[in-house]
Amino acid sequence: MDSITNALINNFIEKLGFPTTIDLSTRFEYFATHSILSHEVNSSIFKNDLDNLSVGKAKGIDSIAFCINEKLIFNSEEVDNFAKQSLKVDAFFIQAKTTEGFSDSETGNFLDVVIDFFSDQPKYIIKEFDTHKEIYKKILEKIGSIREFNLHCFYVSLGAKQEVDTTIDSTISIKKQAFTGLNLFKTIRIELVDKAALIKKHKKAINPLIATFKFDNKIPLNNIQNVDEAYIGFIPFSEFKNLIMDEEQDKIKSLFNDNLRDFLGLENSINQGIKSTIENGRFNEFSLLNNGITVIADANNGRGNTLILENYQIVNGCQTSNVLYECRNVKNIANVLIPLKVVITTDDTLRDSIILSTNSQSRFTEEQLFAITEFQKTLEDFYYSNKTKDGFYYERRTNQYTNSNISRNDIIEIKEQLKSFMAMFHDIPHVVAGNIGKVIANYQTEFFQKEHKPLPYYIAGLTSINWEKLLLNEVSYKEFNKYRYHIFMGFRYVNEDVLFQKSFLQNTKNYSVKREDGTRENSYDKLLNTLRNPAEFKKSIDVVIGIFKQSEYSRPKGAYSNPITQEFIKNLQAYINKDVE
Repeated sequence: MDSITNALINNFIEKLGFPTTIDLSTRFEYFATHSILSHEVNSSIFKNDLDNLSVGKAKGIDSIAFCINEKLIFNSEEVDNFAKQSLKVDAFFIQAKTTEGFSDSETGNFLDVVIDFFSDQPKYIIKEFDTHKEIYKKILEKIGSIREFNLHCFYVSLGAKQEVDTTIDSTISIKKQAFTGLNLFKTIRIELVDKAALIKKHKKAINPLIATFKFDNKIPLNNIQNVDEAYIGFIPFSEFKNLIMDEEQDKIKSLFNDNLRDFLGLENSINQGIKSTIENGRFNEFSLLNNGITVIADANNGRGNTLILENYQIVNGCQTSNVLYECRNVKNIANVLIPLKVVITTDDTLRDSIILSTNSQSRFTEEQLFAITEFQKTLEDFYYSNKTKDGFYYERRTNQYTNSNISRNDIIEIKEQLKSFMAMFHDIPHVVAGNIGKVIANYQTEFFQKEHKPLPYYIAGLTSINWEKLLLNEVSYKEFNKYRYHIFMGFRYVNEDVLFQKSFLQNTKNYSVKREDGTRENSYDKLLNTLRNPAEFKKSIDVVIGIFKQSEYSRPKGAYSNPITQEFIKNLQAYINKDVE
């Protein structure tokens, strides 16, 4: 491996918070998986995600990922989150080799294992595939709702791809015929990714989005507080496509991360109307019938009518943008005029207001509103106020710290914050481990409420971060990572002075107790002191794991089992009562 590629991989590993001691092949596998999937899904990909997607040293495959409506799925429980939706399913299989070259036999072996994965009577029984097989089986139960199922196979090597025909081309052609025979996939994509292509994908994954386009038909909106620049006007599709497509003419999925709604598909009645307007050549009507697109960016580095937007997002107009992309090959579509609003600002409060106001006619869920609730900003500020003491940050927005030198080990993102908090302070580790959608649907009044104290959330975040540090330093804890949320709950039980009650979350309530000696002790203080002492934290976690081992946790789907949780709570209470006596 050349020094430049090695440096990029090492920097990536350090940035995402992986231990530098992991072997080269595993580092390269994570590097390749992240670089490829970052362009394929509308989800941020973190360290735990890569661990979950990895199938270790399984036969011929390094990573498997299933995606529904461009969102990564990590277990079969999450498939239910898409009930009553039209489903676009994408399956990704990745093999990454540090060797300099593409082997015909290894390409064939890789694709044979993928073919076998989808076979009704597989020849290979590979334990590492079990979770992914369960996801696939659950997806098949929704077969009537699947509008398309696409297969993507990536064979990555540090070699250079040969431009002339080789035997690999014949092998790929033969395997494609086998995939076609399964009568399952709408598209079958088999791609050889060489070093140059991989590095290009990686750089695009880690750098902020930049788009250059001409906005001739615009009116400036001046003298708006906390706004550097703002424009409103119309833009032809010939220029608008530079906002939604990369240089390979592929759709940029990550630019919709701040949009409150995901793409609902072409079968959606509103989207059908947009599509019909375009396909029927009613271009003059389009700008009258469409509410348009709102784009927010951190900076404009262009001049005059040429805008060069940096770190931009489409915050309203996801449906229109996606339909326009799907219709990109319609004759004369370049002439379609699209209503466009561009705002250049780094003010988060204003950004949130724009997102809410431009989506005022849309119905959206609590999950979609997470990043722009009043409490989220309060929590972000609370983390920042403790930065000097603990050095951690809360990422309420996707890729908020992409351009910083902050390690992922020092950042809590919104989903992990929610999972850790609900596991620790609502005793549902089995639910958050299996399906965060159930938490959102069934407990939406129990978290991120404006009257809540930020401190319990902060404690949950510190617990997660400290757990990650244990994983970095000692491999023995990895066995329990799938039960991390049970361990977090147990940590709270073992270290609290008073049994937690939901009323303690309110700003008006003190989480404290009257002792016989007349002193008052705050239970949060005890939890914080343990979290801020690495030796004490490790000692406490070891106690919790010892108690957890008394449960039958290793049985199938133990991490998602309510009986396991209840048994664990019973054993925790027995330990605490014995300790008090």
